[in-house]
Formats: sequence, structure tokens, C-alpha cells
Amino acid sequence: MNASLELAMRCADRGWWVHPLLPGSKRPTGNCRRCRPPASGQRAACGFPERDAGGCRCLTAGRYCHGVRAATTDPDLIRRWWRGRDFAVGVATGPSRLVVVDLDDHHHPLPDPALLLPGVDPASLPETEQVRTGVDVLELLCRVRRAESLLHAPPTLTVRTPSGGVHLWYEAGSGPRFVQGAGRLGWQVDVRAGWSTAVAPGTVTAAGRYQLVGPRTVPARLPRWLALELARVGLRTRDPDTTPPPARIRLPRPGARHGPRDTAAYAAAALRGELDAVASARTGRNDQINRSGYRLGRLVGAGLLDLDEVHQALTEAAALAGVDPGEAKAQSTIRRALQAGTRSPRTVPSPGARP
Repeated sequence: MNASLELAMRCADRGWWVHPLLPGSKRPTGNCRRCRPPASGQRAACGFPERDAGGCRCLTAGRYCHGVRAATTDPDLIRRWWRGRDFAVGVATGPSRLVVVDLDDHHHPLPDPALLLPGVDPASLPETEQVRTGVDVLELLCRVRRAESLLHAPPTLTVRTPSGGVHLWYEAGSGPRFVQGAGRLGWQVDVRAGWSTAVAPGTVTAAGRYQLVGPRTVPARLPRWLALELARVGLRTRDPDTTPPPARIRLPRPGARHGPRDTAAYAAAALRGELDAVASARTGRNDQINRSGYRLGRLVGAGLLDLDEVHQALTEAAALAGVDPGEAKAQSTIRRALQAGTRSPRTVPSPGARP
């Protein structure tokens, strides 16, 4: 196991959703012409890295295109993606229920005092002439809010970046959801949350290593006062599109136990087509789930697919289309459609037939 694969597996064991970054880089990687990151000023044909992939099947096929949208904790996928490749490791913050406060040190000129902490009265800010970096700005916010420093003996997982900045990792839990924002909380302070990526601690890029510092090796719970500050500057959201994570489809594999190889291949092709149709649906999703569930139920009734495995695969495909996996209506539709299909088993086509 190479170092990058080992790091990706450790992150997944923690419950962090990971995706590949280009070797030695912070940039997501793509693995087909339609999904590769676009050249400067251009947009990829499938909309990389947006969630609406324009019909691209890479996500449902278990490929690592679309950056954070492809993130997974599936160990089989992680091994397949990283084995033999020196990809860096990105952690999808929203799916992992993380908020990462990114404190830059870019040596930029000091802005107008009103821009140091947006929304905070500049007259209440002490010692602004000493501010030089994002670390200073966060310390200033702690003093203004009369909160304990987040940086002296930091009580959470802390990473020193190659550029001299600091990443503070926090566990957001199952409560409020947050989105990313650059400079919204403070000057040279970026918040990585929702559909955003943080570079995994221990990752080595061309600029250097993201080095774990301090005694803590796990993120602490996001302080309540800091969560309120994120809400104050508009980084709290109720939009379900930021979380929960895009489900990864674990495709059932029809095999010899279901019948001859030709019929197994037929079932596999039909299964792939129906899951793609569900995952790419942007309107009429419930109708598509019903149609695909019925068609796949007929293959279950014919003994070509396993009922529980197909139900799970449909649930995960629907999640890629934006349907909450726990939604009662969607689960009822899947269940009833599969049951109806099993009552009308599909006649197995002759060898060489197409679904």
C-alpha cells in the first residue's frame, strides 16, 4: 500500500469522505476527456466539477471525476482509485460533517478596518495595527467575542500548510449545516464547508507537507459561538444540496449463480442503464424511480438480481439525483415498484440479445 492510499484509507476509516487530487497538487483530478478539469477560461463538456454532470456517467460508474462530488468512504473504490497512483488526498467537508477554518498568510496589504471582520463595528476592534495574517484576524474575533483563543494550545486538530497558514478542523455533527465562504468571516479567513475540499493532514504537495501540529489528532466539536458567527455572516444553510453526501452506488454484480454468462451480462447492462437514468434525473425523479424499480423488479423476479442489493443500489442512485436516502416517499416508491416488478418476471432473452 503506497503512502497516499494508506492516508486515504485512514481518512475513510474516520468517516471522512475522500477524493483524489492531482499528484503534488490541491486540484481535483479527472479520468475521462469529458470530465477532466477545463483549461484556463474554459468549461468542461460535462460541467466539471458541478453536480449536474450533463449526462456524464462517471459518478454512477464509480469513477473519481467531478472532484468533491465523487467523494466516497467505500474502501474498494479507494483502493481502485489510488492503487498504483500518487494522488494527493482531498477530504469533502460537507459529507464528512466537517468545518475547516483556513487562516491564510499571504502578506497582503492591510485592508480598511471595516473589512477585517465584516459586520463588526471597526470602533470595537482593538490593536488592528498588529494584524498581518488570518491567524491575527481570528484572534481578534476571539477577543471581540470574549471567547477563549482557538490558536494558543489549539483544542482541535490543527494543520500547518506549506504556505505558512493554519487549518483548524472542527466536527459539525448532525446539527446546522454550513457552506464555504472566502473572507466572509474575516480577512484572510476562509471557511471550508458544504461542497468544499480540505487537503488531508499529511498530504505532500509540490509546495510542501500539510503538517499536523499540536496534541490533538481528531477534530473537536465546532464551538457554539463560532457556529453563531458563521450563521451571522451567511454561511449557515438549510439547503440539503450541501449535505448529506452523494451516495456511492455499489453495483450488484450478476454472476453465474443467476444463470448463463450471457443472461448475467444482459442483467448487468439493464441494471446499469436504469441506475444511470435514476441518478441523472433532475425532474420527475419519483416517476423515474418507479419506472426503473419496476423494470429491475422484473429481473429480480427472473432470478437475475438480488432484491435487497437492487433496493440499495436504487436508493444510492436516487441520492445522486438529490433525493434524501431516508425519505419515506422515495423508499415506499422503490419498495412498491420492485414488488410489482417481481410479480411479472422478465422473460430471459436469448443469448446475444440487448436489453
